[in-house]
Amino acid sequence: GVCKRHGAKFTLCSSEGCTNLAQKGRVCVRHGATKTKKECSSEGCTNQVVKGGVCKRHGAKVKSKKCSSEGCTNNVQKGGVCIRHGAKVEYKKCSSAGCMNLARKGGVCVRHGAKLKLCSSVGCTNQVIKGGVCWRHGAKVKLCSSEGCT
Repeated sequence: GVCKRHGAKFTLCSSEGCTNLAQKGRVCVRHGATKTKKECSSEGCTNQVVKGGVCKRHGAKVKSKKCSSEGCTNNVQKGGVCIRHGAKVEYKKCSSAGCMNLARKGGVCVRHGAKLKLCSSVGCTNQVIKGGVCWRHGAKVKLCSSEGCT
């Protein structure tokens, strides 16, 4: 197939004055065309199909590519390798003019309006680490894989 620029045939919405592309039934989505997404074939499930007619919850296996470095089992980030083996992943910067902080939520940093989740314990103002609570109130995250280390 080719794009519109290279000669693909397309039709405009049949609604008067509309310049959107027609989807189904010669109208655009705004004027009644429905986008059909296939649903999981498992009984009672309305999730979108991922592979083989089922969603992830009901068995669709999606294999992620592994790093090409010998013996490495990490997932590929960029250029066929993981971060440990040279993939440079660029993180989004805050969209506020002149700010070089990393964007946290909604494209902005905390200083420019990103709201972070706070610990659910009464009176605590620490950030959530895991399970809705901070370190002090029970978020247990094991950092070291060595036996006996906490």
